[in-house]
Amino acid sequence: MTIYKQIKEVIEKYDKIIILRHIVPDGDAYGSQLGLKELIKTNYPHKEVYAFGEEIGYLKHAGTPDVFTDEAIFKDALVIVTDCGNVERIDNQNYDKGAFLLKIDHHPDATPYGDLSWVDVNYTSASEMVADLAVNNNWEITPVAARVIYHGICTDSGRFLFGGITPRTFEVCARLIETGFDVFEMYKTMYKRSFPVLALQSELIASAKVTDHKVGYIILTDELMKKYNLSYDENGKFSNLLKDLEGIDIWITFSIREDGKWRVEFRSSGIAVNDLAVKWGGGGHKMAAGAIINNMDEAMQIVEDANQLIIDNE
Repeated sequence: MTIYKQIKEVIEKYDKIIILRHIVPDGDAYGSQLGLKELIKTNYPHKEVYAFGEEIGYLKHAGTPDVFTDEAIFKDALVIVTDCGNVERIDNQNYDKGAFLLKIDHHPDATPYGDLSWVDVNYTSASEMVADLAVNNNWEITPVAARVIYHGICTDSGRFLFGGITPRTFEVCARLIETGFDVFEMYKTMYKRSFPVLALQSELIASAKVTDHKVGYIILTDELMKKYNLSYDENGKFSNLLKDLEGIDIWITFSIREDGKWRVEFRSSGIAVNDLAVKWGGGGHKMAAGAIINNMDEAMQIVEDANQLIIDNE
């Protein structure tokens, strides 16, 4: 039996389904989670389906998670976790209180979990996996589902610029576009930037540092956030700010969070950075990963670790 049919059978078995994803969500976390919720609600309208997790302001156009109130809701539920390689980063630590746990993910399977696990690094995104699941099960795909899933594929693939693109990627995207959602409106919404955000981008680029070993990094401080009157959940917009800078192999974004900790985004043009993220309690893809750290002393140690990583790969 194919994995698509196995997952379909599991979904059909449970009347209550809770879908989770990773902390500090990105477009793919939203796309795979909210897209799967919409697919299940459309094809199995009698089921209770919830998508819990932190709401991120700059992703509001992609959809809105449900409000979590009580862990008792997990009783007898099928719990599905999308786009999350390790349990520590699941954005609801009640994930193990359901009746069955299903993992759908495209990150390296460093820490396996779940009663059933579909992990495949040959997809651009968990959103592409969800789209492929729908196509192979002949599920109805609404424009609402198609839009948020397509958004997830676009963001995690860098608008089809990053590695991992296959003919299947474009085949499932074609099926999504066939639903009739407005692709051009979605793109405009995705990449529209306010004047304060653009001004901050300029200041961050001007203050960027590059080490002798070709590690570039920027630091988004609390002072800068307040100067440009930006909310903390907007700091995810700057992770690829240095991607086109000539002469760097790894670039890192350190962004202050509302709780005083620092969000770290690792990006690379070739050297795998996911093990570095894991070392600091995070995870991700070979060329794009993330972590949460406590202070700038740890940030500077990460820069040194990145320097050493490049030296080791010379």
